[in-house]
Amino acid sequence: MLSEVERAVVEILKERGGRATVREVAAELYRRGFSPRTTPNTMFYLTVKGVVRRAGKGVYELAGGAEAK
Repeated sequence: MLSEVERAVVEILKERGGRATVREVAAELYRRGFSPRTTPNTMFYLTVKGVVRRAGKGVYELAGGAEAK
């Protein structure tokens, strides 16, 4: 089960074609009323849960099974 901020991050990644930098996600989270400081931890937990994966330094993309969650 995903938290509210985790769901927002997944939605942001979907809107950006499934891939975004931490900075882009943080900026969009701020626009949506979340603290941008939560971004690194949120990305880490989404990686642990298998929803996203690192695609490079500071770049994350949706993992294959993200649609089902």
